[in-house]
Amino acid sequence: MVIKTALLGLIVMLAMGCSARGLLYTNTIEPYSRTFRDTPVGTKIVVINNHRFKEPISRLPISGDWDTDAIMRLAREAGITDLHHIDIKTLSILLGTYRRQTLIVYGD
Repeated sequence: MVIKTALLGLIVMLAMGCSARGLLYTNTIEPYSRTFRDTPVGTKIVVINNHRFKEPISRLPISGDWDTDAIMRLAREAGITDLHHIDIKTLSILLGTYRRQTLIVYGD
C-alpha cells in the first residue's frame, strides 16, 4: 500500500509540475544568467514574450525567437539604457505542446 501511495504521489508531482519539469503544466522563473556578484536591482523593468506551439503529431515547432537586437531595442523603448540582469519565465502545457517564455529585463 505504501509503494502504491508513493508511486501515485510521484506521478501526480510529475504531471502537475511540482518537479523541475511537469508533464501537464510547468510555470517557472529562473535567472537567465548565473553571475549575480554586485548586481544592482534596477529601477525599470521590461517584459518580452515568446510563444511556441508544437503540433502534437509531427512535433513541428511554430515559434518566434529573441535576438539581442530585439531585446536591446525593446529595453531602450522602455527607457532602460543599462541592463543589470534578466529573468526568464517559462509556462509549458501538455508536454511542451504550448510554451510561453517571457524575458523580464531589469535595469536603469
